[in-house]
Amino acid sequence: MSGYVRGALVQGVSAHVLDRVLASPNVAEVLRQLPPWMRPELEETRRAIGRAAREYEQLPRAAAGSAETEVPEVAAPLGHEITTREAGALLGVTERRARQLAAGGMGQLRGGRWVLDRSAVLAYAEQRRGA
Repeated sequence: MSGYVRGALVQGVSAHVLDRVLASPNVAEVLRQLPPWMRPELEETRRAIGRAAREYEQLPRAAAGSAETEVPEVAAPLGHEITTREAGALLGVTERRARQLAAGGMGQLRGGRWVLDRSAVLAYAEQRRGA
């Protein structure tokens, strides 16, 4: 999946929501009032968010309408990616919640299974501890 906007991950439901916000008339008016030199970068970012939003909108939906899919966990992915079981253990949440977080932008479907970015999971865990 793509979705990177100059180093910041914008995927899943976050991209979907941002795309809708950016398309709203009030935001469009604010963007039109910005200086011309700002517009090219903003347009590039807006297009990237739009692409990520379209990817999210194409994900298969469960009966309840969420992007979560029920898949069994098997082999662990390589490198910085972890399974929903590992993410759940790191965060102290269920595997189902870990799949929801993956679908929300922390992970990707690979071979029909969710994998999460370990650094994103650790950052989320740190954020939860600080809250």
